[in-house]
Amino acid sequence: MLGVLLVLHGSKIPEWKNVGIKYAEYLSKHFDLVEFGFLEFNTPTLSEALNNLLNKGADKIIVVPLLFATGTHFKRDIPKLLGIKEDSKKIRYLNREIEIIIADPLGFDEKIGEVLVKRVHDAYNKNT
Repeated sequence: MLGVLLVLHGSKIPEWKNVGIKYAEYLSKHFDLVEFGFLEFNTPTLSEALNNLLNKGADKIIVVPLLFATGTHFKRDIPKLLGIKEDSKKIRYLNREIEIIIADPLGFDEKIGEVLVKRVHDAYNKNT
């Protein structure tokens, strides 16, 4: 069964968790197993979220970093926290081999650009 694991950076500001909750709720309309985890500061941790998916029966997991660009968290921290060794795309869990695929970061997308334009207009209209 396919699991989707959203990865958020995390923050000492509690509202970060609401972002994870909202994106998980949205993706749950499209996928049966969706969890989110944080790289630091918040819970659930990435490892806890991974274990939640595994305990629910996921045997293939798509990891979706809610990050804008490739960096240290993407290249080093996410694989390490998921237990991925070197160039492997599999981990072992209860004598099962679980395939883990890490999607690309968000990067540039015109749809995100449209949201940014809306934010500019909203901020301008709110303060004029």
